[in-house]
Amino acid sequence: MKSLRKEFWLCFISAMFLCFSLAVGAPLVADTEEDFLVLGGVDPDDPQILVTAEYMTFDHLMQPEVMALAKRHDLLVAPNIRAHYLNEKLDEFLTAYEAAGIKVVFWPLLPREECLYLNEKHAEDYLDHLDKIYGWAEEHGHKIEAMVVDIEPPNCQSGSDRAPEERAEEGGAEEDLGQIWDMMDKKEFEEALPKFEEVLDKLHQHNTVAVSTAMDYAAVDLVTGKPVAQDIAGGPALFVDWDYVSFMNFGSQNTAFLKDLFNSLGMEWDVHDTRYLSYLICKTIAKEYGNRAAISLGQTIPGEGHGAVWEDPAELGKDAAACKAAGIVHFGIYDFQGIVESEDPDAWILAVKNAEPEKPDYSPKAAALWNFIKTASAYGAMRRAM
Repeated sequence: MKSLRKEFWLCFISAMFLCFSLAVGAPLVADTEEDFLVLGGVDPDDPQILVTAEYMTFDHLMQPEVMALAKRHDLLVAPNIRAHYLNEKLDEFLTAYEAAGIKVVFWPLLPREECLYLNEKHAEDYLDHLDKIYGWAEEHGHKIEAMVVDIEPPNCQSGSDRAPEERAEEGGAEEDLGQIWDMMDKKEFEEALPKFEEVLDKLHQHNTVAVSTAMDYAAVDLVTGKPVAQDIAGGPALFVDWDYVSFMNFGSQNTAFLKDLFNSLGMEWDVHDTRYLSYLICKTIAKEYGNRAAISLGQTIPGEGHGAVWEDPAELGKDAAACKAAGIVHFGIYDFQGIVESEDPDAWILAVKNAEPEKPDYSPKAAALWNFIKTASAYGAMRRAM
């Protein structure tokens, strides 16, 4: 299974040379007509840090030093919740965290045979999973305060609850482009919107704060007014009035991929270019969502995308500083496992928490790439309409 992030960049970089200039359209976001839910006792202007725990067991999360770390930094902890996790061990975990005053954010994932995420193809499966979660929570007397609604394309690679299998050998750019275009389906996208809205309604019926995810490159839709990136990235993520929207912007993987890609084109790319690109993306996101926006930083483990990781927490802190300079208040870190298994777990949290806003130096390459992405969206819009 290839990294979607890599496929997308290949698609847009290749397409940009074929496209004409695109007039900037109106922002493409949901109409906001209601008050949004917030976590009990949490000021939405007070910076929050959420850590996802994709492969950690509940026993690992309940280790005293892990709980102490979460408590010490007032973290929001988001464990992976699969259907077969609705058992007594989950009850024990929630009871322990509730007693310790550590806030838990449910992160539902579908079984691997149902390709993990909420998207156009698996919305019904996701809704069924939510019903099971809420039924279990009511039976065991637990309140689900918040939930991460992970919207991504179907991820059907094999593996276990602890990790995906090793990545198969990758194809070339032409194959990647073909797969990207195959992901776009205007009819399927539009038919999915009522189901995505049903997800939000279900969470709000249970007074659960809805934290949606989105790919970082989906921010281009906010500028162009064309839902091309959302269609590629799983569905109408930005058409729904989620309480918070957390965009995944993993500096380690973006740097590794773009460096390789630009080298193949005879050009250089480094982490400073990545951070200026992140700054531009975060600025777009902050402008639209304000204190409802979050950025998920990383990576500390390879994850489902087999991504590059940061070895030094200072790099994560510099990523946070760029996004803070763009106006982002809240952050996620992917992933808690990499933090707790490091030599200095506190350093990773403090690097993000204590990062001072710092606008990266201007990068003409990053600025040109961002403009090319916006232009290339026109080609995607044309393909999507065919």
